[in-house]
Amino acid sequence: MTTPAPERTTRRRRPAGERPHSARPQLKLGLTGWTVSWLVPTALMGAVLLALSFFPGLDGEGYLTPLIPLLGAAAVVVGIPGTLLVSWLLRHHLNPVVHMLGYVLVGLLYGPVVLFAGASGLMPMLIPIIGFPAGILLGIGRWIAQPLATVTHPEQQVEQNS
Repeated sequence: MTTPAPERTTRRRRPAGERPHSARPQLKLGLTGWTVSWLVPTALMGAVLLALSFFPGLDGEGYLTPLIPLLGAAAVVVGIPGTLLVSWLLRHHLNPVVHMLGYVLVGLLYGPVVLFAGASGLMPMLIPIIGFPAGILLGIGRWIAQPLATVTHPEQQVEQNS
């Protein structure tokens, strides 16, 4: 049995450097927008934890005060790379709700950082106390930073440079 000859298509071949998605618009969030969407919600959550530790009876066991450095560690270890990665991965999605949900997911990942502090006592039960509010606050922070985002169109940049 013989192998049939390959059929030639009439489709145009792209040059090696040309990519099909290079002409798609991108949503860019500058340094100020990223600071508003990441730092402000994280600082607000730290301030809320600090304020709750001053109420008598809430911090009797001492379980709220150690959460403040854990929140800071989660913000640095998970929050910074997570929000930057979400912004980069979703740069071609112009819908702000998609970006907001990505930030909520990063905020939910703040919770499991508590497990690194030790799995004894109340610590594992405190995962939702960090994760859920952090997710909600990061999502709200990203929503608030939406006016600071810009949409860039590659076609317009090429015309302006010419």
